[in-house]
Amino acid sequence: MSVPPLPSIKGLQALAMLARMGSLTAAAEALGVTRSALSHRIADLEQQLGTIFIRKYGRNAVLTDDAEALLSVMGDALERIEAAVVPLRRRRSQLRVSTVSTFASIWLLPRLSAFQARHPDIELAISTSRRPIDLHAEEYDCAIRHGLGHWGGLHSTRLFHETLVPVAAMDTQFDFDSAPIIAARSRYRDWLTWWKQSGRAGKPPNQSLLVETRAQALEAALAGGGVAMMDLAYVTDHLQQSRLRSLGPTIGLAEAYYLVQLPKPKHDRFVDAFREWLSDGVAEQKTHSHPILV
Repeated sequence: MSVPPLPSIKGLQALAMLARMGSLTAAAEALGVTRSALSHRIADLEQQLGTIFIRKYGRNAVLTDDAEALLSVMGDALERIEAAVVPLRRRRSQLRVSTVSTFASIWLLPRLSAFQARHPDIELAISTSRRPIDLHAEEYDCAIRHGLGHWGGLHSTRLFHETLVPVAAMDTQFDFDSAPIIAARSRYRDWLTWWKQSGRAGKPPNQSLLVETRAQALEAALAGGGVAMMDLAYVTDHLQQSRLRSLGPTIGLAEAYYLVQLPKPKHDRFVDAFREWLSDGVAEQKTHSHPILV
């Protein structure tokens, strides 16, 4: 036995909106269609189900008993269908990006308004994590990670090399003999690495303030709390605007920040747009900063 087709969702939606708004004109405006289009949807539903749902008196429309009975049985079915469909629609227009928290809070988020202005049709969903992301199995379109750029089976685009530079607030008189040292637990080797590669004897001073991330270390340095070891890409704007000063040379590391993606990502147009925007932002920053960022 064949199963009869379900009634038109658009017709049911038009009928339900007419019942809610009380007039064809108001219902049409609420649905973003013309009054004529709304009437046609209801007429198609009537033809499909073989009954009459509205009776017109001049420009007014009144629901019939069959319409009232159908809407009573339907209840909030249309609202529940819409609630289930909205996330699917959103997912089609959404770019899901995984990154590390410091890069997100210091570099990425302050620049996102420029991306949104360039691509208003793309909804960004930013997630932060230090754990490895499986782009094959997890619902991420791309990730921003630091490393040497070798991730098997993935395509990586280098954004900029990692660097280290000690910085302090401009209005402080700190030097390494007297300055409180701010260290980030997530980057506990940065001070020793910079100390050795900058050619200094002995060991770096013991930290006076231990925080969790470099984003917190930066906030502490800006507040005059001591000297923080930062990536030049994170403090270029602060140095240029005289909010921070450097207390030593900038050294380059072997690692770099990369945009990592599948060779053929699901939302390839979105990933391409995001990669192009990131590259433009990095290129713009490089033109106004130390060449070691290249």
